[in-house]
Amino acid sequence: MAKLLKRNIHVVNLDPAAETFRYSTIVNIKDLVSCEDVMESTKLGPNGGLVYCMEYFIENIDWFEDQLGDLGVDDYVLFDCPG
Repeated sequence: MAKLLKRNIHVVNLDPAAETFRYSTIVNIKDLVSCEDVMESTKLGPNGGLVYCMEYFIENIDWFEDQLGDLGVDDYVLFDCPG
């Protein structure tokens, strides 16, 4: 449907524990912080690692804004969140 309306669809991965994707992303939080790396370096479990990653993401929100770049007014952005 989006192609018929000539709208771009972009996908953003906000799940730092995601392992594989069936689609391409314009932003991948794992380029900033990975749950696996956090768990290994801090000895946190999966839940603690995820909380740490989300806090780190918030502290570095400028990185996210830079990664998004200039989206078109009519573009759709889909966010893949943890869970």
